Amino acid sequence: MGSFICSISERDWEVSRTKGVYGNKAGKIDDKGRYREFAPKTKYSIIRDLIGMKEGDKVFFHVLSESGPSRIHGIYVVRNLPFYHTQKIWNDPYELYPYRFLFKPHPSYDSLCEYGGNIEVVDFYELIEQRKIWSLVTLENEINIEARSIRKIEDGKDTEEIMRLLHRDFKCRRLNKKITFSPIPLSSQATPLRNFVKDIGNYENSIKALLMYKMSQNDPTIINILGSVSDFMNEVFIAQTTRKMMDILSIQNLDANSKRYIISEVKTYKCQSDSLWQVLHYMDLFKQKELVNIHSDIVDGCLIGQRFDDEVIDFTKRRNAQGVNGNILLIQYNPIKNGSDANFQRIA
Repeated sequence: MGSFICSISERDWEVSRTKGVYGNKAGKIDDKGRYREFAPKTKYSIIRDLIGMKEGDKVFFHVLSESGPSRIHGIYVVRNLPFYHTQKIWNDPYELYPYRFLFKPHPSYDSLCEYGGNIEVVDFYELIEQRKIWSLVTLENEINIEARSIRKIEDGKDTEEIMRLLHRDFKCRRLNKKITFSPIPLSSQATPLRNFVKDIGNYENSIKALLMYKMSQNDPTIINILGSVSDFMNEVFIAQTTRKMMDILSIQNLDANSKRYIISEVKTYKCQSDSLWQVLHYMDLFKQKELVNIHSDIVDGCLIGQRFDDEVIDFTKRRNAQGVNGNILLIQYNPIKNGSDANFQRIA
């Protein structure tokens, strides 16, 4: 199972939580007041963030308030795989929020949802500063983050810390009146979000979206290369002190006391030496994190692209032969089915 935090306005949250549906936008208002759909690069970034969800995943909601502090509500669970649907649900004059998933109160914590259990965002950031949450640095949108409203977090201690605060503050922040839920069913006209992953080989976010989906579904073509994936995240800050992000971080539980972390960088076409040095640098930074046990954990690097420079292949083979802690994986992908899928193979 996985865990997510989804940002939503206070206005739209009042509709979403009763109907059990969340939607991400498909465009924005330009400088002249006209509604424009997002360009493919941004569209695929939205799909990339959402498509890794599966039924049973945990969800928290970051509710943005205009009159007071923003809050995090939870805890809910996903009811279905993400989909695309244009039925009007929210009261917005332009936006239909068609990139969607359905959710419901977590059956083990339904009282938190029924009485509006929440924590202030400032408490969440305190957990980050105290190094109790490591998989997320900010909930705010930054210039280099494309329309991010959905973020995947570690389904382990990070999730447990948020739940701990929700229970801690429940008595003082609960509503007096119970919320009535009227969850809508999945429409027969809804289209699986997987059908919108196209242009593989043309956009970096498109191949990332495909990888997110395959990891969530334990696709054997990926598992056979990376190993059994216990958890995964995309666009993860490598450290709190730098705004550099890993494209994909996957985690494998080797045993009760050790893990294998794989830091992956994805390129649309060719992986050159600068990409290799970037992965090696990220590996060194990640090993300095408090969560990593350098005596028992393994930190691997991975480059994913359609082609590789000869010096990248040669260096990788020589380095891996030395038996140092942390190998480099080179994974080649080839678009198929008119760019809606890809074949993967490890070449080093």
